[in-house]
Amino acid sequence: MAEFDPKKVSTLDWVVIGAGGLAFIDSFLPWYTASVSFSGISRSDSAGAWSAGFAAWFSVLLLIAAGGLVLANAMGAQIKLPAPASLFALGLSVLAFVLILLRWFTFPSVDTGLGGLGEGFKASSGPGFGLFLGLICAAAAAAASFLAFRAAGGTFSQLRQTPGSRPPIG
Repeated sequence: MAEFDPKKVSTLDWVVIGAGGLAFIDSFLPWYTASVSFSGISRSDSAGAWSAGFAAWFSVLLLIAAGGLVLANAMGAQIKLPAPASLFALGLSVLAFVLILLRWFTFPSVDTGLGGLGEGFKASSGPGFGLFLGLICAAAAAAASFLAFRAAGGTFSQLRQTPGSRPPIG
């Protein structure tokens, strides 16, 4: 393996690598928050990605894998893939983005109008800062992977052809 030169890594690759690293750090921030107050007594709690369900922690792993794949490719590792590494990073990032969106929409919600508990009762729950940061990481990694794939001359029509066949016309 050749000596690693960070100056030879493209900006788009750094975005994917950075999104994977930031997603790992972000996984410890609150992805889901809930708070309850009743007659002046308040209680709140939050959960990071590792405790917020499969879609949360798996999306973090997907972003780390995308960043690791791009980093390994940039370091000159010989990885045999049927398509460019940037395309695999794109797939991982898009899947992470979709999973984070699904996790966001499937979080349980709290109804603050619980009737007989009195007017002093308030409750709220929803996505935390970490979920939004994870969504941004996934979007950035997907966009950078797509642009890197296109900059390398890749097209999606190339993916439909089988090895040894002629490229599609048009």
